[in-house]
Amino acid sequence: MLVQDPDRVNILLVDDQPAKLLSYEVILSELGENLLRANSAREALEHLLKTEVGVILLDVSMPELDGFELATMIREHPRFQKTAIIFVSAIQITEFDSLRGYEAGAVDYVPVPVVPEVLRAKVRIFAELYRKTRQLERLNAELEQRVAERTAALEASAARLQESEQRRTLALAAGQMGSWDWDPRTGEVAWDAGQFRIFGLDPAKFRPTFEAVRPFIQPDDLSRVEALIVAGLPSSGTFQTEVRVLRPDGDVRWCICAGAVTGGGDAGGWSGRLADVVRVSGVTIDITERKRAEDALQQLNEELEHRIEERTREREVALAQLFEAQKIDTIGQLTGGVAHDFNNLLMAVLGSLELLKKRIPVDDARSRRLLDNAVQGAERGAALTQRLLAFARRQELKPETVDVSKLISGMEDLLSRALGPAVMLNKHLPQDLPAVSVDSNQLELAILNLAVNARDAMPLGGSLSISGREHSVSQGDAEAPRELPPGLYVRLEVGDTGLGMDEATLARATEPFFTTKGPGKGTGLGLSMVQGLAVQSGGAMTVTSQPGQGTTIALWLPQAEFAEAKAVGQAPSTPEQDSVPAHPELTVLVVDDDMLVAAGTAAMLEDLGHRVVEANSGAQALEALRGLGQAIDVVITDHAMPGMTGLELVQHIQESHPTLPVILASGYAEIEYTAGPVLVPRLAKPFRQSELVAAIAAARGTGAGSGLASNVVPLPLHA
Repeated sequence: MLVQDPDRVNILLVDDQPAKLLSYEVILSELGENLLRANSAREALEHLLKTEVGVILLDVSMPELDGFELATMIREHPRFQKTAIIFVSAIQITEFDSLRGYEAGAVDYVPVPVVPEVLRAKVRIFAELYRKTRQLERLNAELEQRVAERTAALEASAARLQESEQRRTLALAAGQMGSWDWDPRTGEVAWDAGQFRIFGLDPAKFRPTFEAVRPFIQPDDLSRVEALIVAGLPSSGTFQTEVRVLRPDGDVRWCICAGAVTGGGDAGGWSGRLADVVRVSGVTIDITERKRAEDALQQLNEELEHRIEERTREREVALAQLFEAQKIDTIGQLTGGVAHDFNNLLMAVLGSLELLKKRIPVDDARSRRLLDNAVQGAERGAALTQRLLAFARRQELKPETVDVSKLISGMEDLLSRALGPAVMLNKHLPQDLPAVSVDSNQLELAILNLAVNARDAMPLGGSLSISGREHSVSQGDAEAPRELPPGLYVRLEVGDTGLGMDEATLARATEPFFTTKGPGKGTGLGLSMVQGLAVQSGGAMTVTSQPGQGTTIALWLPQAEFAEAKAVGQAPSTPEQDSVPAHPELTVLVVDDDMLVAAGTAAMLEDLGHRVVEANSGAQALEALRGLGQAIDVVITDHAMPGMTGLELVQHIQESHPTLPVILASGYAEIEYTAGPVLVPRLAKPFRQSELVAAIAAARGTGAGSGLASNVVPLPLHA
């Protein structure tokens, strides 16, 4: 059998897959224990027969013997009946499997994929328990050996002593034992050196008598010893009990007091009185170290149980947080997909309305008014999709110059619906409030998030105030956050009259996943997302709150470098306001899997005087290019298409027609890129005819600059 390092625990890893064994070794290497590997049940049994193993990490599914069978074989061996076995399973564990595993001797399950922190915590607990158990076994063995040695010495001494020395037959002269003899008739007590050592008394200064010794024994223990002496008299028997010795230095020693009682009295028998005791002889054994070891083991077990409970709670919290994160991601994917489809519909609606408006006589005011209403409704739908895409994180967001007053005025209806009828909305935003540099969509989402949090903090109703003012931060400004550098800022405050927060809750308010709401009612990401927006924009966020007096969130946003703020939510200019530049007649290949969108784009191009070739997939587009050759002047392609995405189509075009201009039109921004120097103009759906003209000019290298629309963005493409 291999010699085991007493300070390290052997942990046996059993799995038929070497890659999983390697991953377990990497995860458990931080524990500093001995890691043994076994690729099969046979190798595992060989290790167990050669080595003392404290913890077994066992795969459930293996070719020769599965984990349940191997665990049963291990448990049948007397040496391994108490060895900790942890099952690792990559399949769904049913209640039947759990019961079968525990019947086979498992102490825990770990599902795959393995969470490294959870696996390390579980293995660390059982390894530490194994180590402490072995230490206690060694300590008990040593104590038993010492007791055996002392007992053997007593027996040998008793055989050699004369009858006159019988009163010392139970005494030993060394170690943690002392002998004593008490004559109740005279009160005299005789101690050996060991007895003085146990009591912590100096033989030269202390004369043991019954009355002098009583104060050094715990009162409850003393009364019990006296009762045992009386009980032992009828048969001149023996007694044994534990007593606590109170030493002069304040130390308390646990001892075993064993003695023999000799009674006197009349021949008629025992009178039941302590006065009839003739002699009491005995031995005192100091067991303080063993007691302390037992207490330490009990405390360790309690700590382990507490740690297991804490780990269990942490695991439950982590699972709940993971569930919330997955739920948010799923909602985001669904929202992004709906927004993408809605953008395609708006593309067809806006394009058709724009072309229709050109065909309505100028003097037909009623028709033009109805048409303007339809355009405004479609444009509001486009603004809504932008917010949906921002929530779903499927939109490429960039800081811009934002007029905060106009932005909040534009979302007042949305805020009112979110707050409900029980909450009153108050705004205090000066018209001359300086513009700020921030991502407008993210700022809208942050304000809406704060409003919803405020509503939840006012279950009985209340008021929500949104105010803003200019603030110049200087060095050492006590009113501003310490991390905020000097400069010009706009301080935007969102305050409620709700329940408020105490100091402990306020200290953790911005921690990710921390929430005071019940399960399923909040992710704990709201304030941390708002704080992240403020910091990434070059500002800061502060939270002030008192129980019963509400909460105020202050966003410190840097003032924009530009003098004029971009009006958020302002309706795009009409075709009469947009001057469509002159252009040569071109042949344009339009690629879109949505035939309605393709037809709308083609109609706008034909209205501009261009020839249009339509394709409803990437494969049809490549076939059209092979047939028409150099006749195509520019390609406008959608991105999200089945079979071949827009980016993949652009790659093929770059390889076969490297000089052919390509425009990527998409209402969905979840596009993956690799590093490369190629730039492709992007046209965000829904787009208007003037933006289409600007995109074509940018792609062909003519009219770039002022001709570019705001939603034409160059993107890095796969090289």
